[in-house]
Amino acid sequence: MDGVLVFSRSAWFPVYNDTLEQFGHLRISWEEFLKIFGNGSAADRAMYMPERSVAEIDEAYGRFFERHLSEITVNPAADPTLRELKRAGARTALATNTNRKLAEAILGRFEIDVLLDELACADEAGAGKPDPAVVRLAASRLGLPLERCVLVGDSIYDEEAARAAPVEFIGFRYGEGSRRIEELSEICG
Repeated sequence: MDGVLVFSRSAWFPVYNDTLEQFGHLRISWEEFLKIFGNGSAADRAMYMPERSVAEIDEAYGRFFERHLSEITVNPAADPTLRELKRAGARTALATNTNRKLAEAILGRFEIDVLLDELACADEAGAGKPDPAVVRLAASRLGLPLERCVLVGDSIYDEEAARAAPVEFIGFRYGEGSRRIEELSEICG
């Protein structure tokens, strides 16, 4: 979701720091944030807030995120790409490290939710990427074997989850070589 369908780093940065501060930790720099962005609540907990539960962290993220929803922008290629995939008969699922409640709020804000067949979130899968659980859950909800699935992602966490699942990986503005795509719509071409 984040980094492919929507761009939310500028929203997550203050949310992350507000959560750290609420739990008595020092705020982190933009550079530190970029190193951990997208790794999921469990990894955030392990790295900076080990005394808190994932549920406590997700609750804080959800509360603080409401203040920053306007800072999220949609990838302009998301809607036409998802519509083209649907026309072509492809089934689509979102596999995200974002918890379901927050993912639904973000997707609904941009009306992307109606373009997806399924949604699989780390809090439902029991683990976030780079663990493959959320990718496997997405495939299961689609009723597809893993060898027929492709994960489009923008980070090392996505790539590692795809490899471990195992499913084919396409890097969106990430990675090297012929599998790298710069525009989401290229996956339909």
